[in-house]
Amino acid sequence: HRARAQFLRQTLKPAFEIYGRFQERYVEHYDFLLARLKEELPKFESQDSFVADRSKAPWAADQTAIETLWLKRFKADVLNLKLAGKPPAEIRETLKKRYEYQLKGASQVKPEDIFQAYMNALTTCYDPHTQYFSPRTSENFKINMSLSLEGIGAMLEPEFEYTKIVRLIPGGPAARAGSLKPADRIVGVAQGPQGKIVDVVGWRLDDVVDLIRGPKGSTVRLEIIPADQTDTHQTRLVTLER
Repeated sequence: HRARAQFLRQTLKPAFEIYGRFQERYVEHYDFLLARLKEELPKFESQDSFVADRSKAPWAADQTAIETLWLKRFKADVLNLKLAGKPPAEIRETLKKRYEYQLKGASQVKPEDIFQAYMNALTTCYDPHTQYFSPRTSENFKINMSLSLEGIGAMLEPEFEYTKIVRLIPGGPAARAGSLKPADRIVGVAQGPQGKIVDVVGWRLDDVVDLIRGPKGSTVRLEIIPADQTDTHQTRLVTLER
């Protein structure tokens, strides 16, 4: 009700204040991770655990508790790459690129992105079928409707740091190939049969989609974590024709 009242008074100040605080914490988080990369990598000599989904977990009590959670996240990232057979130097380089990209993404958020999130939060309070499209989202919608670019025939959504396949479009490349299924997570994208795999963990969904799209008949290769795979270091390479 407060958000509605503020909106009716034609003020968007709360939306930008909320996002500003979130962005501040987001940057602190990745600055912390990048600093840890300059130190010795974890040894994994003691038993520990990490819960990725904290949607039902209590808020951290203080900065020390926050940094403890960040450190566990860092150790989980290192462990996943270590279990995938990556040497320490490659682990550092991969995570450095991943964290720097995520920081860059934070700096690339535009006012219309914040406005879209705010408007959608407001409209879904009243009608789950009403959405506001930012200019970029609107353009993507037009591309999808006109089929001016081809994809893999799958609906995607972000899930934590991954891009997850929600469902396959009947008759599309992915459904025909039979090599992908819902809940598979995309961690890398490569162009053509010889292109270098680009690590897309932590990327914005629309940036991942931009990599997957391309001219009809061209090839895209996806590195995925299969839906039935609990170990995130166990990946598989899938080749599809757009």
